[in-house]
Amino acid sequence: MKFFGRALVIAVVLALVAGLSFAFDMAIGETAISLNGEREHLRSQETNLGNMITDMIRHYTGADIAVYNGGGIRAPAALGELTLENAMEIMAFNNEVVVLKMSGAQIIAMLEHGVASYPEAAGKFLQVSGIRFFFDPSMPPGERIWMAFVGNDPLLPGKMYTVATNEFLAAGGDAYTMLETAEVIATADRTDQEMLIAYIQEFSPLFPKVEGRIVVW
Repeated sequence: MKFFGRALVIAVVLALVAGLSFAFDMAIGETAISLNGEREHLRSQETNLGNMITDMIRHYTGADIAVYNGGGIRAPAALGELTLENAMEIMAFNNEVVVLKMSGAQIIAMLEHGVASYPEAAGKFLQVSGIRFFFDPSMPPGERIWMAFVGNDPLLPGKMYTVATNEFLAAGGDAYTMLETAEVIATADRTDQEMLIAYIQEFSPLFPKVEGRIVVW
């Protein structure tokens, strides 16, 4: 299978904007496993596609942590060839990617908000990279997170971390007020959709896994 460089992919995207829909079926890579983008799963549990999207964002931004609302990931992908259309369906909103500076306390508040509606499926449920957390759904909302790690180290409330996410959440979307008030330190030079196209090209064949990043205790 022949894969194409980023410059050509961007040219194709521009062609699509101009109405040349023939390019949607251009192969840009492949996945060795089905990518779980089912609506109810993305909004209530860790999925391999959610892990891949947040790993992708952390890879291209260098942030300590990456988070993405499950409601912002819009489609699954079957095992096999991945096309430009697949990438555009998964990252349908073509959001800017923003890097924020946040304290551990703000991150805990963010995680609490993400699981506040659990077990109900909610678009605000976060897919994550660079962080692992445990939560107890028997506790009241706002008191459910009882342990979190950044890499191999415990998340410290007073420590500052870099957190990459999409512009929707950074602007306080889904009522993430703690993200809206965080300091913006960078905006990536690619949208999340452009990142996904590049990531598929660079890392195919893809084989993302569920790794126990989000643990119900």
